[in-house]
Amino acid sequence: MKEKEIDYKAVGLKVGLEIHQQLKTERKLFCYCPARLIRRDPDFKIVRYMRPTLSETGEIDPAALKEFKKRRKIVYEGYYDVTCLYEIDDVPPYQVNYEALKIALMLAKMFNMIIPDALPIMRKQYLDGSVPTGFQRTIIVGLNGYIPLKSGKKLRIIQLCLEEDAARKVKEDKESVTYRLDRLGIPLVEITTDVMDNPDDVLDAALRIGAILRVTGKVRRGIGTIRQDINISIEGGARVEIKGVQRPEWFKPLIDNEIKRQLALIEIAKELKNRGTTKEELRAQKFVDVTSIFKETRCSFISKAIKRGEIVLAVKLPKFGGLLKREIQPGKTFGKEFAERVKAIVGLAGIIHTDELPKYGISEKEKQELFKIMNADPKIDAVVFVVGPKHKVESALEEVIERAEQALDGVPPETRAANPDGTTTFERPLPGRARMYPDTDLPPIRISEELLEEAEKMKAPYPWELEEKFVKEYGLHEAEAKQLVIHERLPLFLELVQLGIKPKLAARTILVTMKSLRRDGYPVDELPDEKIIEIFKKVKSGAISKEAIPDLLMILSKNKELSIDDAIKKLGVKKISIEELRKLVKQIISQRIDYVKQTKERAFKGIMGEVMKQVRGAIDGKTVAQIVREELQKILNTL
Repeated sequence: MKEKEIDYKAVGLKVGLEIHQQLKTERKLFCYCPARLIRRDPDFKIVRYMRPTLSETGEIDPAALKEFKKRRKIVYEGYYDVTCLYEIDDVPPYQVNYEALKIALMLAKMFNMIIPDALPIMRKQYLDGSVPTGFQRTIIVGLNGYIPLKSGKKLRIIQLCLEEDAARKVKEDKESVTYRLDRLGIPLVEITTDVMDNPDDVLDAALRIGAILRVTGKVRRGIGTIRQDINISIEGGARVEIKGVQRPEWFKPLIDNEIKRQLALIEIAKELKNRGTTKEELRAQKFVDVTSIFKETRCSFISKAIKRGEIVLAVKLPKFGGLLKREIQPGKTFGKEFAERVKAIVGLAGIIHTDELPKYGISEKEKQELFKIMNADPKIDAVVFVVGPKHKVESALEEVIERAEQALDGVPPETRAANPDGTTTFERPLPGRARMYPDTDLPPIRISEELLEEAEKMKAPYPWELEEKFVKEYGLHEAEAKQLVIHERLPLFLELVQLGIKPKLAARTILVTMKSLRRDGYPVDELPDEKIIEIFKKVKSGAISKEAIPDLLMILSKNKELSIDDAIKKLGVKKISIEELRKLVKQIISQRIDYVKQTKERAFKGIMGEVMKQVRGAIDGKTVAQIVREELQKILNTL
């Protein structure tokens, strides 16, 4: 039976987007290191530990506190050619990258935003280790803009920030996490939208914002250069941030499953209140060492842990019986919420609860002994237990109690990671207002009229306007136009058309020929636009025909040091006249006269193929076809 569609209006759906896009600049945002990633082994390593600090209001951000509780060692790996003392927090920041600032101002203008006269530099706390300082420097560049959506609505763009990217995580285990510093400091913009009330608008907004970014030619392309997060809430729920939405087709499943999750959590909260569960009762629960119950257990991982000197610690969750096995996401139970939290914050593999027993080799008898030692009622209570070193299992059960308390309120505000199957996984509590405060190392940036004028000149046409132009004026198919406006070679296409190259030829080369060569292993993406433009100039001057383009792209992609003229010589392309072509066609027809007599009108394809083998790239295929038809007709008229 088909699953019932969600009534988004009835559940009070609110969805906002956060899009993070790296900018294409030479240097990083607050230092002079090159903005590029390195693939070799690191040149040095540094070890640090993070701790939270009070904000200007005297508060500690809850997300930062949770990260601190992990007590993990942070290892930073760096390179001498793209890392300086700024990245490792040993010197203050240098002057802001004005190239990046101008790109951000241009984007703010394209999003119809208000740009303040002075831009304060803020600090945004990150205690996961991805920034050695413990905070990311960010600048609010534009406020209160908008873009039109396909539905006819105007979507408000709340703010656009220019900020430095974080270090990239390369390795993680229970005790430590390792980051590479090459990505740290690469300029990026963070674009935050107002809320929308249905997945179709969310998808359209993401595609339109992405297209605007790409059409400027000022943003980086490739895996990891753009990251999308969605913020979701429903009536009676809470704001949940889902990070790492990598593909457009993920939006609807993620939104739908988060709605189901929040509805399920709201129902669980109602049931707990009906059962009379209170936070005070939960806080009063004691942790009990139940290792003795499992001395002879058939559960292998518990048995091995006990032999290593680890313990089994348990806590009672009054009146939670039966709720932990309830499914709240496809394939994920409420108990999984507790397990993911313990894994993310404490580093243990998870939890075990009585709702799922007997299982894992744990017997019914051991389950009943748990209820007895914990003074729990098997009909209404649940018991949760964890296995590991004493300090870790205590921290784990503290998280279990905290999550149980949150269950009474319904949906906890938190950050979750997107999974390809449309479900999500707990990452950390949602950061609060104490996370952000003014930077004390840099003064606000004054925005002059000259700077705004430079940004205005950089503005690109809107992608939907270009699509319409490509179809109506250039005669391209709608699908081709849609691909071109978001293609990284869009500036190349526009320049080729400006040079007088036929739009269809330029589009076919970029969208079809280069794609085909890429699949065949030719590194055509490494060819600079300037070299491709030179090829087309040769075509326009008549030095070569358009049929030579694929062969020249192949040769030049494999031999980047070659000039265009050298590549043409290597290809053996030599321009021939109409007279020389006609002579060659007559010669080939004469050699294959028996074939012509047998096939007659159908002989064109075979003769055309033979001729093109010899003149490919030397003369236009349309001209070849015309001469072949003329000479064939002369012969056929005599038969």
